[in-house]
Amino acid sequence: MAESQNMSGLEGTQSVSALGLRWAALRGMLNSPLITVEDQRPLRDELVRELAAIEKDFGDLQSRNTMEISAKLDIAKSALRERIQGGESWLVDLIDSIQADLHTVHAKASSTTPSAVSANRSPANLSRPQQPQRPDETPSTTSAEAATSSAA
Repeated sequence: MAESQNMSGLEGTQSVSALGLRWAALRGMLNSPLITVEDQRPLRDELVRELAAIEKDFGDLQSRNTMEISAKLDIAKSALRERIQGGESWLVDLIDSIQADLHTVHAKASSTTPSAVSANRSPANLSRPQQPQRPDETPSTTSAEAATSSAA
C-alpha cells in the first residue's frame, strides 16, 4: 500500500469479480481495529483513497452475469450509505429493490432454461433403458435386489 501508484488503474483483464475482491479486502482492512488507531491515520487515508478509486472503476467494467451486476449494486449501496444525508435513505432502498428484482428474474430464467433444468438433475434421475425382466424375478423384486442376487 506504500506505493503512490493507484492499483485500481491496472491495465489488462480487470473484471468485476477481481475488482470486487480487492474492494472487499480494502473494506475489511478499513474495519480492522488496528487501522482505526491514530498512529495508522496515514495508512487509513491511503486505504480510503484507494477504495474510492476502486468504487469509481466499477463504472468502467462490463458485468458478465447477474452476479456481477448484483456485486456492482452492492458497491453502489455501500458507497451511497456512507455519503447520504438523513432523508435520502430511499435511494438505498431503491437499489435493494432493483437487486431483489434482478435475483428474481435470474432465478426465473434459470428455472425455465432447458439446460438449467437438466443441469440441476442428479445423474441418478436420468432414465436408463429398461432391461427385460428375467423369468426368475418377481414383480416385487427391486432392481437393486436383482443386481445383488445376480452378483452372488
